[in-house]
Amino acid sequence: MKRALGVLALGGLLTAATPAAFGGWAVVTILDVPEYLEAGKPTTIAFKIRQHGRTLLWDLSPSVTFHRDDVGLIRRIFQRDRVEATKGSKYGVYEATITPDETGEVTLTIDTDFRGLKLQLLPMRVVEAEHAPPALSPFERGRQLFAAKGCVTCHEKNDDPALAKLQTFKVGPYLTGRTFPTDYLVMKIKNPAENRSAPVNNVVMPQLELGVADIEALVSFINAGHVTDNTDSP
Repeated sequence: MKRALGVLALGGLLTAATPAAFGGWAVVTILDVPEYLEAGKPTTIAFKIRQHGRTLLWDLSPSVTFHRDDVGLIRRIFQRDRVEATKGSKYGVYEATITPDETGEVTLTIDTDFRGLKLQLLPMRVVEAEHAPPALSPFERGRQLFAAKGCVTCHEKNDDPALAKLQTFKVGPYLTGRTFPTDYLVMKIKNPAENRSAPVNNVVMPQLELGVADIEALVSFINAGHVTDNTDSP
């Protein structure tokens, strides 16, 4: 892997001890999540870190480590790149640039510099430059976003084997094995404050300002790829 000259960030899955052990927790959210990376091409990604999912943390020094998954253990240990993140032009936004030099898959881990909390993303495809791979299905794109947007930090969804391995703080409604009316999910993801129930431990879902395509993909994943008119709700 080439050492990236810029900075990074991709947000999603925090792996750490319980909130009580640190006196607090945080959620990482990627602003624009790429479906894939290109070998030899720098990719700059912006992200935010919110304490308790609400307050933007703007005095941290995050870093990102990325490594390939499709190689042997020894090579995986030594073939890592660590990139320091820097502050972007907008308040609360950190940025970083990574440049994988080989095709395959990479896993990125973000050290938030906040109470020992780290974030690990689901593996991401690396393809040859200018050779776009087939687009992810809405379900797979939603699965990717569920991690990268920070949903998995607060919502347990253990019916997905990969996500089940990632520790969450479980401060939001459990989603394992559940489906919801499509219109309801779209409304809650688009505007979490609408019809908000009483917060648990003063935790409320933040407004992530997601686009239509991202919302539709998340709905597809949460409902296991099915459109539903069921009356279940958090």
